[in-house]
Amino acid sequence: MFLSKRLTTIQEMCPKGVVADIGADHGKLIISLVKNNIASHGFAVENKKGPYERLVAAIEESGFKDKITPIFGDGIEKIPDSVDTLVLAGMGGLNIVSILSKHRNKLGKIETIIVDAHNAIPQMREAISKLGFSIADEKIVFEDDIYYEIIKFIKSDHAFYSDIDLEFGPILRTQKSSMFKAKYINRINEIDNLITSKTLPESRIKELLHEKDKIGKIL
Repeated sequence: MFLSKRLTTIQEMCPKGVVADIGADHGKLIISLVKNNIASHGFAVENKKGPYERLVAAIEESGFKDKITPIFGDGIEKIPDSVDTLVLAGMGGLNIVSILSKHRNKLGKIETIIVDAHNAIPQMREAISKLGFSIADEKIVFEDDIYYEIIKFIKSDHAFYSDIDLEFGPILRTQKSSMFKAKYINRINEIDNLITSKTLPESRIKELLHEKDKIGKIL
């Protein structure tokens, strides 16, 4: 089964155990996790009828229906206590926070949370750390002309992050990988183009220049 770079990176970050993929969509990730003996059992959650039906069909076709349980439900509400790893990928950062916060009682047995958010990443980093998790790993993947930040949280008694950590990632900004540099060099170029090619309010120009200055200090 072919996995995208993004899903491959998530799989590489995933510890062995019982995994629930929230918003499992086509089921490719959870099927691959079971096939590669990373997930001893998988739970695939969908809350929309059409995607859920396609998910069930994909699981049956995979030959792993004895090891993957589809769940029609909202977020983590119906996952069993046996789950120790959550994957929430391909959704907005605030949506991820809402899903986790709505059923905090379900996080008691969770040891690992792996997220791939499309937006609001700083707010998501802060909110998940306040739920009792710390950042153990971060990767940037470039796919379909988009930079994706994939973050692995593990259970922790206390985690404090500065504003710079929340915005750029405590591990990403320290490691400064080539992909990290490429992402933010690209952003600097975007800012320069916005300032020179569009008529923007002075307040917006100041915001963009401030962002550019912060990026320059990190790089």
